[in-house]
Amino acid sequence: MDDLSDDDLILMYREGDADAFDTLFVRHATGVYSFARTMLTDAGGAEEILQETFLSVARTAARYTPRGRFRSWLMRIVRNRCLNRLDAQRRRRAMLGAGAVVAEPASAEPSPARQAEANEQRALIRAAVADLPDRQREAIALYALEEMTYREIAAVLDMPINTVKTLIHRARASLARALESPSQEPTRELRRDV
Repeated sequence: MDDLSDDDLILMYREGDADAFDTLFVRHATGVYSFARTMLTDAGGAEEILQETFLSVARTAARYTPRGRFRSWLMRIVRNRCLNRLDAQRRRRAMLGAGAVVAEPASAEPSPARQAEANEQRALIRAAVADLPDRQREAIALYALEEMTYREIAAVLDMPINTVKTLIHRARASLARALESPSQEPTRELRRDV
């Protein structure tokens, strides 16, 4: 089934082939989780979004129109679920009067110096990405982490391609400034050429 397109798989799932859905899940779960993790900065929330997203795909598969845009459709579902969760969190904090952000738990395992340095770099990147305006964070996550094209990102975010290009350019510039220091160069991961 790995050689079938996403559209073929969703059509097979509609006809009752559960293995087709499993293949879609395996094919896209990492990307869905990564995007949700970037949007939410919360591993537990990202895992819930992953599950909710594929549950939504299963429920709405009959309404999907196969046009070769399954991935864009899927990432739009992820984005909407993340935005809904973020809005709910903001409302909850406003009602409680709390402005605190939930911190991630520290790793219980001791790591070698190299792993600690890599973890520190990832934390710096994660913090820099979290500080970006919402639309820039969404665009750069889809571009750098999911390796989506400008056209795909425009479909997910429902905006013109030139706006996507501007958001990515601004996000990259902001990240480069945030990650600058005399001892380290900006990471290559988020500096993919346009």
